[in-house]
Amino acid sequence: MYEGLIEFIEQTLFSLINRILAEEPQGLQQVQAMVQLLLGFAEKNRGMTRVLTGEALVNENERLQARVNQLLDRVEASLKQALRIAASQGGVDQGLDAAAGANLVLCWVQGRWQQFVKSGFSRPPLGQWENQWPLLMRGLSAPA
Repeated sequence: MYEGLIEFIEQTLFSLINRILAEEPQGLQQVQAMVQLLLGFAEKNRGMTRVLTGEALVNENERLQARVNQLLDRVEASLKQALRIAASQGGVDQGLDAAAGANLVLCWVQGRWQQFVKSGFSRPPLGQWENQWPLLMRGLSAPA
């Protein structure tokens, strides 16, 4: 059951991420669109968010959690690619370590997912998006 659900999540997210990467030329806009996608997907799909956070997989085969981890690694790689583009375009600090930045952004997304699940779905992932996104981007743009 979970195998098919993870497959669906993966296909859905990566078809949309690939579309973002293909259609949006600005790296910083790619990052923003991917983050909004990840948060919006979670907000609309509560059960799938429980799978992405691992909560639904607690007593399941470890292979399933490994598959989710692999999915998240691929998301992080997409974010890293977009941050490299953003740095080359001057959208973020050129000295930015794209791997560290992508990890920071993904950790933030996963934190929003966790809050959503742990709050009984009362704290939506996109809550405070308008105020938090500029703060996060300021951190990526700050000189080291």
